[in-house]
Amino acid sequence: MLSDDEQAKQRAQRRPSLHEFNPSQSQLTGIVLGNRYKVHGYLTRGATARVYLAEDLLSGVPVAIKMLAPESNKSLELGPRLLQEAEALREIDHPNVVRVLDTGATASGVPYLVLEALAGETLGDYLRRQGTPPFELALSLVRQVAQGLCAAHKAGVVHRDVKPDNFVLLGPTGEPYGLKLIDFGMAKLDGSGGTSGTHTILGTVEYMAPEQILAEAIDARTDIYAMGVVMFRLFTGHLPFDTIQPADLLRHQLFSSLPPPSWLEADLDPRVERMILTATRKNPDNRYASMQQLVDDLDAMVGVSGSEVSQRPPPVAPDAYAPRTERGREALAILAEKFGRYATIPP
Repeated sequence: MLSDDEQAKQRAQRRPSLHEFNPSQSQLTGIVLGNRYKVHGYLTRGATARVYLAEDLLSGVPVAIKMLAPESNKSLELGPRLLQEAEALREIDHPNVVRVLDTGATASGVPYLVLEALAGETLGDYLRRQGTPPFELALSLVRQVAQGLCAAHKAGVVHRDVKPDNFVLLGPTGEPYGLKLIDFGMAKLDGSGGTSGTHTILGTVEYMAPEQILAEAIDARTDIYAMGVVMFRLFTGHLPFDTIQPADLLRHQLFSSLPPPSWLEADLDPRVERMILTATRKNPDNRYASMQQLVDDLDAMVGVSGSEVSQRPPPVAPDAYAPRTERGREALAILAEKFGRYATIPP
């Protein structure tokens, strides 16, 4: 009998067939890219790119073509970022991370990525449709996400946009899910710099650590913060700072500690709560030092290791983010003045 990890690996490596997808017609339907990839239709889109279902005419297997949207083609930044995504993915070989298969450009010079096709809904879609998953399923999904991110970090890649909409669940509804991490379009590679270079905030604010909001240097601990927010949502069914007001959300991410998840889920295992609160501390030095440490705790939680969930040291008080650049200090001071008594700047 296969172990849980072996079953998950088999699910993650399963090749879907073309009939498992339901693409819609597009202007690209029927064209062949690079003399190899026949487009069957449109699948979905993100903020700057569109994804199409295609068939690899050499192997007969379905693939996904990720291409900049027409309105994004003139951006001097987005084209290189798409190629950077390919570079990031090629450094990672893990069953919980989507694989890049090829790159190319259309006849008009629009770059595209060829990715493995993934048949399934995103974790974000699942949560919006189903609500809070059963505890054991949530724990399995969290562990798979952490393992995929751990592999990325070991390859020198920080994702920078960890959120449920960037995980694809594999397998039909009702079966134990496999999962793959997707969309490395905002990823940072070792040596590529800590910010976007234009002081642009990259990411999704609901999951962003303070250093990311202030466009300061980021590292693996930034993904760890986002991972903690994902865990909060999976185990409680809510975001920790559930507000539609952007200013309030920024204030909370910069200055407010997360509420204990047990306030919303009274029966939550205290070990899981401890993991969430450790991952989401405002001071990066108070978080897990690496994603591997979180993976180790999750392994202990499910009993695949002989260790216990660790007792991490308490945070340095107060657990507040201290900017590391003059620009960051100025930005935080301006925001603190705006938020008044709700904001605390460390000395």
